[in-house]
This record gives sequence, C-alpha cells and structure tokens, in this order.
Amino acid sequence: MSKLTWARGLFELSKWFILAVFVLFLFYNFLFSVDIVDGVSMDTTLKDRDVVLVNRLIYRFSEPQRGDIVVLRYPGDPEKTYYVKRVVGLPGEEIKIDQGKVFIDGEELGETYLGASQKTEPPSKSLIAKDSYYTMGDNRLASSDSRKWGYVAKEYIIGKVSVTILPHVEVFSEILY
Repeated sequence: MSKLTWARGLFELSKWFILAVFVLFLFYNFLFSVDIVDGVSMDTTLKDRDVVLVNRLIYRFSEPQRGDIVVLRYPGDPEKTYYVKRVVGLPGEEIKIDQGKVFIDGEELGETYLGASQKTEPPSKSLIAKDSYYTMGDNRLASSDSRKWGYVAKEYIIGKVSVTILPHVEVFSEILY
C-alpha cells in the first residue's frame, strides 16, 4: 500500500470520526442524555444507580406537566449539582403542604406513586412564581427539594426522564463515575 493511499484512508477515517463526535455532541446536548440516579430521593419510582434516558428536547416545545419526573440543576449551585425530582406544582398555583399531603389550589393531589410513610411537617402554603415549578422527591423522608430550596425556574429544568434503561447497575455506574 502506498503512502498516498494510506494517507487518504486515514483522512477518510478521521472525517467519519469527527462527524460521529459532532453528532454525539448534538445528541447529548440537545436531544437526549443518559444519566445515573444518585440517591434514594425518588424511591420507589427510581432506585439509586438506575440508568435513565432524559429527553432534553421536550421542554423546548412544551411546558413541564404535573407528575413529570425531571432532571434539574439545583438552584443553589446550578453549574455543578443536578437532581431528579417530580413536578408537583405549576406556575401560578397555590401549593399547600399539610400533614404530608400536597394540596394544589385547595384540592388534594392524588399521589399514588408515594410510599406509605411520609414526613409530617409544619403546614406551609405559598403561591408558585411565574415560570417556576415546585418539585419534590417521591421519597419525602429522604428528599432535598422545593420544600427546602424553593421553586425551580424553568431554565433550570434540563429534561424529562423518559425511561429507565438499566435498573440499578453497579458495574456500569462504576465506569461512569
């Protein structure tokens, strides 16, 4: 094989490699990402070390809905910390939490996804800010969420958890961390 043929082959290969990296960059940053759940705040819905597919495109064309499980940037440190939470309150709604139950505009929210034991806290009531959401973990006993750090601006919501790809994968998560 001549040097020219070898160089041409290397050029073709590198061209396809660069294209593949570019497509993966677009895919990961704008369409979907694969993330690993870290912690138990979403038990029983999502377990620690579940591998999930996150739709990053959906909220460019629609608004988060009550019940959506979302990946969000933590409002206290949006550049470094990410959480997985459930949207329970929408912009402009009045949310009240009393005896572990959530009320939206005076109506109790039917939360069939919750486990049996939920934290009883002092009653709280507030109006959710425009273009913000109230998020909570499904495992209320072990969740840092809007009860602690307030509303989440829409700009901090990265995407919607679409599906669990691999449940509780220790080996895979060791590679990614």
